Amino acid sequence: MEIQWLYLKFFRNYLDQEVRFQSGLNILQGENGQGKTNILEGIYYLLTGKSYRVHREQELMSWGENEFHLYGDFLVQRRKLRLESHYKEKRKVIKINQIPCRKLSEYVGTINVVFFSPDDLAMVKGGPAERRRFLDLHIAQHHSKHIQLLNAYNKVIQQKNALLKRGQNGIKSQLELWNEQMVRIGSEIIKNRWEFTALLSQKSQEIYGQISSGRERLTMEYHSLGKENLMEALEIFPKLLEEKTPLEIERKMILVGPHRDDILFKLNDRSARLYGSQGQQRSIVLSTKLAELEVIRQNKGEYPLLLLDDVLSELDELRRDYLLNYVKNLQQTIITITSAETLTPRASLMLKVENGQIRRFN
Repeated sequence: MEIQWLYLKFFRNYLDQEVRFQSGLNILQGENGQGKTNILEGIYYLLTGKSYRVHREQELMSWGENEFHLYGDFLVQRRKLRLESHYKEKRKVIKINQIPCRKLSEYVGTINVVFFSPDDLAMVKGGPAERRRFLDLHIAQHHSKHIQLLNAYNKVIQQKNALLKRGQNGIKSQLELWNEQMVRIGSEIIKNRWEFTALLSQKSQEIYGQISSGRERLTMEYHSLGKENLMEALEIFPKLLEEKTPLEIERKMILVGPHRDDILFKLNDRSARLYGSQGQQRSIVLSTKLAELEVIRQNKGEYPLLLLDDVLSELDELRRDYLLNYVKNLQQTIITITSAETLTPRASLMLKVENGQIRRFN
C-alpha cells in the first residue's frame, strides 16, 4: 500500500499544496514548525477520518478559514484509488473514487496505515485511555464494524450516565435495560480487543526479542473487568453490572464496562510501566508498532503505509538501525526529520519543507 499524490487545501499551514511521493523511503526534512508533521497528519486523516493530534476538525483548518479539503491517490493490491475528505460548515464528506461514503465504517480500512511518533510512549507510560484508543484505532482498520460498536456503546454510556445523574424514581428497572445493551455491545468490543491483543502480543514478542538480543521477554495482556481470561470476563460482565448497580446509583457514575479496560505491558513478567527504563519502554513502543505492520500484512496480504514522525532522534543507535533495516522490506515509508545527512543514501525521495512550502532536493 502506498500514496502517490497528496493535495491539501486550507489544511493547517497549507493553503494550496500538492506533494508527489515514490515507493520506498520518502524523507520530509525541515526545521521544527515548518509543516512536516502536518503532511503526515493530512495523510492519516485522509485514511482514517480522524486526526491523531486533535479531536476537533476546526483545529485542522488554516487560520481564518472555515473549511479544508484533502485529496490523495493511493495504490493498494495493484489498484489505484482516489480518496477525498472535505470539511465545511461543520459537515464532513468522505469519498472513494468520487463516490460518497455514508458512514466512516465504509471508509476506514480501505487503505491501512501505521503511525509512529515520540508521543506514542504514552502507550506504555500513560493511562488506560491511551492504550484503549491505540487498540480501537487499529482494530477499526481490520474490522470496520468495530467503529459502529464503539459508537453504539458510547451512546449507551451517555444515556446511562444521564439517567444516573438525574437519579429519578424507578431508576433501577431503567438501568437494567441499559445494562442489557452494555453487555450485548460491550462483549463484542471485548472480544475484538482480546483477539487483536493476542495477535499483537505474539508479533511484538518476536520483534522485542530481536531488539533485546533475547535478554528480555515482552508480553501484552488485555485486562477486562478485572479478568485476564476472555471467557471469565464475558461470563462475569452481567453479574458485575447487577452487583454494582446500587453503588452506581449512589455515586451517580458507571463503574463497570470495557470503557475502563486496560492493556498491561510486561517485561519478564514485571510491569513495564512501573519498572521499565526509558530505553525499554521505547523498545516496547517500537516493537508494538512494527508488530502492527506484520498483523496488517498477515490480514491484508501486503504491508500498510508507514508514517514516522521525528522518531529517529528519540531512538538510540541500535534501535534506529533496527528500524531503518526493517523499513527496507516495506512498500513505502514516509519519515520526517530535521537533519537528512545520515539518511540521504537510503532515500528514494527527499523533500524539503519550509514555511508550508515543499520542494525536492536538487
